[in-house]
Amino acid sequence: MKLAVLSDVHANLPALAAVRAALPQVDAVICCGDVTGYYCHPNEVCAALRDMKAHTIRGNHDACISGHADAGANAEAYRTEWTRAALDADHLAWLAALPAELTFTSDGLTLHVRHASPWDEITYLYPDSPRLNDVTLGADEWLVCGHTHRPMFHRTAGGGCIANPGAVGQPRDRDPRASWALLDTAARSFEIQRTEYPVAALQQELELLQWPRSVIEILSRTC
Repeated sequence: MKLAVLSDVHANLPALAAVRAALPQVDAVICCGDVTGYYCHPNEVCAALRDMKAHTIRGNHDACISGHADAGANAEAYRTEWTRAALDADHLAWLAALPAELTFTSDGLTLHVRHASPWDEITYLYPDSPRLNDVTLGADEWLVCGHTHRPMFHRTAGGGCIANPGAVGQPRDRDPRASWALLDTAARSFEIQRTEYPVAALQQELELLQWPRSVIEILSRTC
């Protein structure tokens, strides 16, 4: 099975549209959560993922917006209240119904899809994270997750491995291009893809909407 793996779209429609246009023929699309938060196109992004029939789980931002979690002091930066108010009722209901985990089995490989970690939607699993040592997978098991906004692959965990496609909507690895991945279960391959989109135009739109400066600037950060 050939899969496109997306994560952390964060209501960034131009980035998602560019990725969608770049997709090759795949059997399915997986989204590892954080459909919403940060940016200004939550309805359009929800509609696009639903139209793509993407197998989607909720991330921490989605949980805050749909009432499953509390954003606390991060609510303003996350644009939690703005997004909740802006979302159409149908999209908000869809977001609220998203599961925290999905599991797929194909070609003898079992994929566990989570947003952040096997335990919750908030623990960051970077290549040097101590909690990586607590993840144990079988020889034919992979954990696919997002949340860090940085791509990662082949961090072994027991007999399996952990993969992260990076972020479509807000990359944090100093490369402004949308980050996603192609996963081939038969070949056991996970290939990171980078797709350009009109970052400057989105930043101008956000400026007009008086979005937080830090949330605008991170989109074009290269150093």
